[in-house]
Amino acid sequence: MFQRSAPPAGSSTRRLQIDGHAVDVRGTFSPQRPAIVMVHGLGMSGEYFLSLADEFAATHDVYALDLPGYGKTPNPDHALSISELGEVVAGVVRALGLDRPVVVGHSMGCQIAADVVAADPELFAGYILIGPTVDPSARSLLGQGARLMRDTWREPLRNNLVVFRNYLRMGPLRYLHTVRHMLADRTEDSIRACTIPGLVIRGEQDPIASAPWARQLVDLAPDAALLEIPEAPHALQISQAQQLASGCAPFLAAIDGARPGPQPTAPAA
Repeated sequence: MFQRSAPPAGSSTRRLQIDGHAVDVRGTFSPQRPAIVMVHGLGMSGEYFLSLADEFAATHDVYALDLPGYGKTPNPDHALSISELGEVVAGVVRALGLDRPVVVGHSMGCQIAADVVAADPELFAGYILIGPTVDPSARSLLGQGARLMRDTWREPLRNNLVVFRNYLRMGPLRYLHTVRHMLADRTEDSIRACTIPGLVIRGEQDPIASAPWARQLVDLAPDAALLEIPEAPHALQISQAQQLASGCAPFLAAIDGARPGPQPTAPAA
């Protein structure tokens, strides 16, 4: 599937003000089904979640965020830290009145998701970390840069086009300032306090989120499972959205099955 250029049918984009920061949210804004909140990684935006959001939208209300200083949102007066970005995510959940959504992070978005879940686990029903950073065996600008270059050669062209377009929007200085925050954050510490159910996912060909690192996170988490998507690189949510969504389906069904009230159903064929 080629990367979508528009949100899924029935969705729209709203700009929220959270603690003085602008956040763009793509979603259906009809809280009738269990919700999923999608948190992008370094330099990215909700744009690269659109294909996956389309898959999830069959059974869930989906909200893809453009955090402050990402996508088309105005730049804050400083590059926000992981914990500051986590506070923004929590603010979005509260502002939209979402009832314990599942938070999905990709890459650095996993650090944000783990941070906000650790800080307020009662706000969420579960979490999914896709290609989590930062692997302690490469916790440096050079180490992460080398892995990113290796991954770039493994990504389909359409994945790289989305990634590079978003990097250009962010700009090199803000990117580097944010990298410092990313490297300083310890996902392996945050995930110890993520007491709700979690799912850690990596692509089989992802050099950024290595297999030992993903396993380490699952072992440290109080309640998490590991899923590996065959032949997938780091940005698998773009080019392998259907396979990724299928892999997440049992986890989401288990989360939704534990909720009171009616359960989500897929639309009739």
